[in-house]
Amino acid sequence: MKHDYLIIGQGLAGSILAYQLVKRGKSVVIIDERNPTSSSRVAAGLANPFTGPKMVKSWKAEELFPFLKQFYCELETETNAHFFSERTIFRPFGSIAELNDWDGRSTQPNYKKFINIIHAQGIHSKYVHEPFGGVEISGYVLNVPVFLDTMYLFFQTKCTFVEGRFDESLLTINDQGISYKNIEARKIIYCSGHQIQQSAYFGWTPLAPVKGEILHLKMKTDFQTIYNHSCFIIPNDDGMFKAGSTYDRMDLTDRPTEKGKNEITKKLDALLKMEYTIVNHEAGIRPGTVPRRPLIGAHPAHGNMYIFNGMGTKGVSLAPFFSNQFVKNLEEGNNLDQEVDIKKYYSLYFKSHFSFKH
Repeated sequence: MKHDYLIIGQGLAGSILAYQLVKRGKSVVIIDERNPTSSSRVAAGLANPFTGPKMVKSWKAEELFPFLKQFYCELETETNAHFFSERTIFRPFGSIAELNDWDGRSTQPNYKKFINIIHAQGIHSKYVHEPFGGVEISGYVLNVPVFLDTMYLFFQTKCTFVEGRFDESLLTINDQGISYKNIEARKIIYCSGHQIQQSAYFGWTPLAPVKGEILHLKMKTDFQTIYNHSCFIIPNDDGMFKAGSTYDRMDLTDRPTEKGKNEITKKLDALLKMEYTIVNHEAGIRPGTVPRRPLIGAHPAHGNMYIFNGMGTKGVSLAPFFSNQFVKNLEEGNNLDQEVDIKKYYSLYFKSHFSFKH
């Protein structure tokens, strides 16, 4: 039997893309080694419409956020599981000038839709330092480990799931399709995160992996708001809290470090008004990219080989929207957004040693 698609990786990107294809009635094979330290499993799962130290509106937030809400709610219904929730994010102001800046932003239509209310000092002062007040924002949290485990069970009945490491040296590709061990498929899609750098086919893509570390905390409190200022604190459903994160482009091991822990705790101590106990410390390598945009599309030399990767720190918000766009590209020939289409990077392939291999 020749399957429609072979997907490499059942992380966040691979799971979401596989679901979109299964939803269209396509036969899908997924290969994944179920690594407990993969970046998806370590991810905080926060979808915030504002980004960076200056909290500017995220790229395409107006399109991404309505879509992701509908998508994850649909998946919860489909799988009869709970892994997605809408949350309030509170960002304390660092100065009067920042308060005035957000007062101005709140009147702009593209910001107003994501802002709940701007508070004067005191509303959240029981939990965090906020001498100048702050802004409440509408955001979301995806419990990524629960989501991945739920999708793993879903794929057991909807796909062919092969548990183990993908050995690219055993892959054969030609105009008729691809074969891998005893698997045959029309198309192959790499959703393998930062490991794509080791690929003989996609190692030329402009990936810029970044290590992120997260602390799991226990506190004697019951707040449900997400606090975000230099670091984030996310309440979990089990009474625990996640705090982070770090951004390290030099150390790309998946081992937690004392340096990372100290960086997070320093920021936590400046924000929180209460004591906490660290009960776990995790690290993962996110598949960031040089242009800070996903990498999606066809290989320059093989029309049945594709990549869906590079979601970085914003995979929870990016993957639903762009998986939908990508499936329309694969099945209907629709164009991809030019900012994510890897065609713009084909010159990197043809100027590299990768082109001589194929």
